[in-house]
Amino acid sequence: MSGNNDSDISTDYSNNDSFTTEQNNLNAYLNSIRMLYIIGYFIICTLGLVLNFSVIIAGSYYHRNYDTGKWVLGLAGTHLICSAFLPLQLLYSWNYFNWHYGTALCKVSSYIFYASLFSTAGILTLWSVSNGIGKNKCTIFGHSSAVLIMILCSWTFAAVLSIPSLYSRELRMTFLGEQCIDDYDLNDEKTTKDGKRNLTIVVCYRFLVGILIPAFLISICYCCERSYKECKNEKQITCLVKVSFFVCWTPLLLMGLLQLNNHANVTGLSVATVLAAAHCCVNPVIYLLMSRDIKMNWINPTQ
Repeated sequence: MSGNNDSDISTDYSNNDSFTTEQNNLNAYLNSIRMLYIIGYFIICTLGLVLNFSVIIAGSYYHRNYDTGKWVLGLAGTHLICSAFLPLQLLYSWNYFNWHYGTALCKVSSYIFYASLFSTAGILTLWSVSNGIGKNKCTIFGHSSAVLIMILCSWTFAAVLSIPSLYSRELRMTFLGEQCIDDYDLNDEKTTKDGKRNLTIVVCYRFLVGILIPAFLISICYCCERSYKECKNEKQITCLVKVSFFVCWTPLLLMGLLQLNNHANVTGLSVATVLAAAHCCVNPVIYLLMSRDIKMNWINPTQ
């Protein structure tokens, strides 16, 4: 009898040791992801706020009368707003993925993040269209005031296209605590089918409108631009700005598609999220590295 008890006790100790090991591995894994978010968001937020604000000041003072200057200011304004909400995600990671800032800010932070996606995609696409068609003596796109209208349209459409983020983002209790996550009711048998359909629609239209359509239109417009003379430095910088947008956002949106089939990796998704957020600070870095001047004289066609 005592032998059986000893056997049971040893089995319990073995199970406890196994549980403790798994728990320690999970904590180490979550802590590595947490540090990725903290370091990534801190760098992105700092650069995004400082550099985009500097671009707005410099652009407003030196280049507000040039069409390229208006496009640059539109992008900088979009990215400045997105950078201003990143500290919430930084604090969220700092607090071990426990959200303490209410449901409203949980929804708005996700809304601003994806609004920045659609706004940037819209501005870059219309910028390319205005260059491709405007240089062909089109009276509508060739008029300077049309640039402001197109930027406002990009912001408006972005505000509308990001509305699903307000509905899907919720506060939910998990083993980590109260988390701010996308909730499509996939764990509820009664609503799993509808939730899966809604998730599929949202993920697909984000990829279609945020990446595929802009890439298609920008490529066509680039082909139209090649036959026209343009400042070499300006063309290089604008090309890098467009390429950097797709490099930053494509991995995250592809991860969303993989998530539909449960093929997404948590670590890959975390890295892709930080990379997508990095689009907020990439453009000013490109301006500084390529022009080596905070005044951004490459915008001035007479330079």
